[in-house]
Amino acid sequence: MPKNNSSLSDKEVQHLKGDQVVAVGGVPGLTLKIRKGHKCWYLRYRFNKAEKIIALGPYPLVSLKEARDKGNEYRKLIINKIDPQTYRDELALKVKQEQDKQRLDALTFRKAFYEYLRDKDEHDPIPDKDRQDFIARMKKYVFPVIGKMPINSINNGHIAEVLRPLWSNQVSLARKVRARTREVFAWHKGKGNLFGDIPVDNQVLRTLLPKLKAPEEKHHPMLAIQEIPRFMKALRQEPGAVARHLEFAILTASRMGNVRKAEWNQINWETRQWVIPAKEMKVPRNGDHIVPLSPRAIEILREMQEMPKHRLIFNNKGSKFSDMAGAAVIKRLSRRAESKGEKPLVDPNEVDVNGNPKIACPHGIARASFRTWALNDDLGNDKRFTQRTAELCLHHNVSDAYNGAYERNEALKSRAEILNAWADYCGQEG
Repeated sequence: MPKNNSSLSDKEVQHLKGDQVVAVGGVPGLTLKIRKGHKCWYLRYRFNKAEKIIALGPYPLVSLKEARDKGNEYRKLIINKIDPQTYRDELALKVKQEQDKQRLDALTFRKAFYEYLRDKDEHDPIPDKDRQDFIARMKKYVFPVIGKMPINSINNGHIAEVLRPLWSNQVSLARKVRARTREVFAWHKGKGNLFGDIPVDNQVLRTLLPKLKAPEEKHHPMLAIQEIPRFMKALRQEPGAVARHLEFAILTASRMGNVRKAEWNQINWETRQWVIPAKEMKVPRNGDHIVPLSPRAIEILREMQEMPKHRLIFNNKGSKFSDMAGAAVIKRLSRRAESKGEKPLVDPNEVDVNGNPKIACPHGIARASFRTWALNDDLGNDKRFTQRTAELCLHHNVSDAYNGAYERNEALKSRAEILNAWADYCGQEG
């Protein structure tokens, strides 16, 4: 129980010692609790027939006068049937809400972005190249429009304004910017900094942005089949694993990705076949892809066996080539041909933004040039080979009225025949 003292002075309070609870007077229920030299003010009171106590702060940070003033204030609340504890909690909540509002009013999208990025750096780092692209796109496309706006004032209309300049002719980039911007808002939504819905709603944005035009059909630049022998002769003379992997891809009419990831355990030397697992193919449901290997394709594999052995057949010190490695070889050979007064290795039917013919690409030569050659009537290939066989060589889906029987038997023989003939054509003197 508190000791009864009537209206202690500040000096008397200052000299109080020892662990005790003292009623200091001046306000009913005002007490000073002393424990281990620390002094703290409390107000004891009854509210709705319940005994309660509320802390008023430590002494001397809160003086005797301030404690009595606060005690009197709370006593008036009690008279007006307001619980001081509830009053103080509500007041603290209002203060916090106001502080939060001020903080969030100052939280612009630019600041919000860098807060999100710091969290990613700490917990889920973005690869350096992607991180640089992320920052560059925010600075170039997003910050100029919404960078200085508080995140809680941004709506779908503002996001549409960000995307509109890109939407007509750079839709792929626009979608990337949209996705990255949404990531920032979603993170702050999870942190409680965003009050409403995430203002990157694809359904809403679709109504605010221009309707997309149907994309023009684009093809990989290929070489005219008449140019293939000349090109392949130059390619065979080009040293290095990159040139061999490009040549192998063309001879097998294969996608460059499959060749870059080709492993030695996929080669069946007895049957002279390359078996690519279905999971590695663009359309896995079409099953494993069995590629008959021509004599020249086998020669290339033998050449690669003489290099340092790795799991990958075509490797760069044990790692896969980049997407652009084969394209760089073609560009180099094209420049060399031009320097000799020969035709560049271009596809006249595919032009760039300036109207210039595009240089043939690995995929175009290995796939489109092969398919064009396979059905060419000037060479008589339209009589020798069927469209179905050519499509199977490309691992395209082809209906089979015989429930796969043709595929398992005759088709493999036909594919070996067509790929051998293709290799012979590629090996002609250009």
